Amino acid sequence: MRAIILESFDRSPELHEVPTPQIAPNEVLVRVHASSINAFDVAVAAGMLQGMMEYQFPVTIGRDLAGVIEEVGSEVSRYRVGDEVFGFLGTPVLHEGTWADYVAIPENMFVAPKPPSLDFLEAGALPLAGVAALMSVDALDPSEGERVLVVGATGGVGSYAVQLAARRGAREIATARPEDEDYVRSLGAAETIDYSKEDVVSAIRERHPDGIEGLVDLVNYADGFAALAEVVAPGGRAASTLGAADAEQLAARDVRATNVVGVPDPALLTRLGELADSRELRVPVHRTFSLEEATDGLDAFQREHKRGKLAISVATA
Repeated sequence: MRAIILESFDRSPELHEVPTPQIAPNEVLVRVHASSINAFDVAVAAGMLQGMMEYQFPVTIGRDLAGVIEEVGSEVSRYRVGDEVFGFLGTPVLHEGTWADYVAIPENMFVAPKPPSLDFLEAGALPLAGVAALMSVDALDPSEGERVLVVGATGGVGSYAVQLAARRGAREIATARPEDEDYVRSLGAAETIDYSKEDVVSAIRERHPDGIEGLVDLVNYADGFAALAEVVAPGGRAASTLGAADAEQLAARDVRATNVVGVPDPALLTRLGELADSRELRVPVHRTFSLEEATDGLDAFQREHKRGKLAISVATA
């Protein structure tokens, strides 16, 4: 089968022909139809996770997947051949990946039934970013009318987070450049802040001197997150997807902080899929790359300003 493989830290990922995985009794073999590009994939490909995760070469790039089950193990009871699934890998060791024609996955981990109304490209662009957004908004649990600031609102996770918080009745404040204002408002944002021309903290203090109730920060590390968290009023909540939240420090101000780590729990994926299937959650695919073009997609992710998700089309038929 074809796969985008990283063979060592001193080489770039390339398309290779590799053996199709053999499934264990509790696994299913998924023919991958689509995936997407996440910041995690860029970090893996660049060797940036050395010391944090084990690289077991060769490493296949890719976390997200949407596809069709082509083979089931002897102990599998949840799925049948022909079932359409979506999800993302959450393995602690970097070795298997989804930028490949096939992937073997335990039946009770990482995948759930694909939302029927979504095509494979949409389904493949939903899992990792969507789950991270869902967990972030769950951590805030906003009530009707509460003001929630989403920093990084135009990216993959941000595009989902804006929609999910607005769906709960929050008054969304999204960071966005002027050319992206219509986009984030179409997702549900009530206000925007042009982070390229004004300081976000100063803008919030001027507009909302009593503070805001929620913060989802998808961009900043410790110091940047701490500065933003200062505008969260006592009793408010803050979430970071980059491990930047100092829960103890913020608790002293009566702000509940959560560091979100996306978990490929089938229950979360099912919930996410139901929201997308009912079109309560839109999947904004900005650009699509073929598997042969996947490394160009990695470059584009880092180089180009984008809205929403960059998708990878894997299946050719």
